[in-house]
Amino acid sequence: MSDDKRRFRRETRLLQNESSWLQKALFALRKVQDVEDRLADLNDRDPETYTLDVDGKAVALEDIEDAIEARAGELQTTVRERRNRI
Repeated sequence: MSDDKRRFRRETRLLQNESSWLQKALFALRKVQDVEDRLADLNDRDPETYTLDVDGKAVALEDIEDAIEARAGELQTTVRERRNRI
């Protein structure tokens, strides 16, 4: 196998790994939101929008989830296309 082909396969595996870790992060963030919802139920209040401070700006967890989901989707598409070339 040529060095170029090995490098291509390794890059493809690394892209797949990145996508997998992003999906795990997405799962964890959704669990955080579930806990927040349960706390709100326990305290008889409506759940608030969960936000994180990013450079002094409150960013909704949903927006972060959307960005992670988009990146993971892009990576999955790239990996699929690369695997079809192998």
